Amino acid sequence: MQEQLFIVPGIIFLFIAIYWIIPNYWARNHCKTVIRTGNQKSPYIALTFDDGPNPRYTPKLLDILKEHGVKASFFVVGKNAERYPHILHRIHSEGHVVGCHSYSHSHAWLLSPINTFRDLKRVCRVLEDQLNNHPAWYRPPWGMFNLFTLPAAKKMGLKTAYWSIEAQDWEAKTTPQHIYNTVISRAKPGSIVVLHDSGGAPGAPAKTLEALPLIINTLKQKGYKFVTLEKMKGELQC
Repeated sequence: MQEQLFIVPGIIFLFIAIYWIIPNYWARNHCKTVIRTGNQKSPYIALTFDDGPNPRYTPKLLDILKEHGVKASFFVVGKNAERYPHILHRIHSEGHVVGCHSYSHSHAWLLSPINTFRDLKRVCRVLEDQLNNHPAWYRPPWGMFNLFTLPAAKKMGLKTAYWSIEAQDWEAKTTPQHIYNTVISRAKPGSIVVLHDSGGAPGAPAKTLEALPLIINTLKQKGYKFVTLEKMKGELQC
């Protein structure tokens, strides 16, 4: 009886390790098919934005990018893309890369194997229907992986992107100054920056929009060039 009491928790822990912990650690830190940074000899920086499109913030973000002549990569949530197709079309028409960020922003650790595939297939179908081409990029919500996240992305023909700079712009306590300081202090050739144009704490994207012009101007002054992940892919390293 006592042996059984020890066996059950052990099996549960083994399942958690195999399905969640080990794949997540491996994908985020070591997997060679997950893009975390570009060539560190290149002056390129990729700005990426997650969780949109959002009718309040994404158009303002696009205005800022257009004003500064910057192309970026947007990882959109499928249900938001369905709700605001006109914004999705604007992102695409202005030369930005549109990638998948799941259909409903469900955490990978809450998805079964079959739902991991279904969720990714569903968001790909939304983008295909709206933009008439298959997306090329994927980033899982919160940058979290389960055992089947990468196999699902591979089956859908998607390159998986992580990041090298996160400014915690989704947190309530984060300020525009913190966002600016974090990006500028950590920026280096080949950096992939993750920011958000939707989601997070109420009003959080407004802080990102406030910090963004200063980030762009400062990094341009330092000699950096902003490119999409697609533009950077020829030099990408893991």
